Amino acid sequence: MEHRLAQPSDLDEILEVIADARAFLRANGINQWQNGQPGRETFTGDINNGNCHVFMDGSKIVGVISVFLENDPFYEVVYDGKWLTSDTPYAVFHRVAVRGEYRGNGISAQMLSFTENYARKNGFKSIRGDTHRDNRAMRRLLEKCGYIHCGTIHMNEPAPGDIERVCYEKIVED
Repeated sequence: MEHRLAQPSDLDEILEVIADARAFLRANGINQWQNGQPGRETFTGDINNGNCHVFMDGSKIVGVISVFLENDPFYEVVYDGKWLTSDTPYAVFHRVAVRGEYRGNGISAQMLSFTENYARKNGFKSIRGDTHRDNRAMRRLLEKCGYIHCGTIHMNEPAPGDIERVCYEKIVED
């Protein structure tokens, strides 16, 4: 599986992958990404800031993940738990999606592995991420990949009444 930074010319294909993931979530009764976010503006920012990574099968984008080498303000307060690390910079991943016909082939795990190595290479000791409480597939994946459930956080832009996200962290230092 080839990986590269996303380019502006990838935007429409990235949005196809996201639309497919959104439909999968909806079909499974998960109220994640159902308000139109993440959308074109979000990914345009991710691409322009060098945070969006795509995973390719030949010339086809089959997976997307955005990686940030900075603290996330939504992660300042954790409810019903605590982070594994404190007072130390961490990397963050968001917006993990795989094209439907490639789902179940380990691509998400490959993207997480890339993200962990990328964080480590850039001097970070841990990486954090979150997902919807009902997204059991993502939660299982994170736990299988060694992430530890650390509690819940509150977001401000998902669907009204649906602000809670479960959060995870993994120590990645050598």
